[in-house]
Amino acid sequence: MSCNIDIDLKVNIHTAAAVRQLLFIEQDMYTYDPKCTPDRIARIRDFIVQIDQQIEANLPKDHDHD
Repeated sequence: MSCNIDIDLKVNIHTAAAVRQLLFIEQDMYTYDPKCTPDRIARIRDFIVQIDQQIEANLPKDHDHD
């Protein structure tokens, strides 16, 4: 069985933000040097970027960040 299988998830924006924050905290202890960073951390960082993009794209136009 191939490991290159994409999955789609649907979560509300609050759950996405909570998951994003936990992932960010977990990866924060690693360096940003690609030679020293485990592949799983690089994948987590890519996923954090995807979550950020989806959160931003789905915020209501009149949303106040305060």
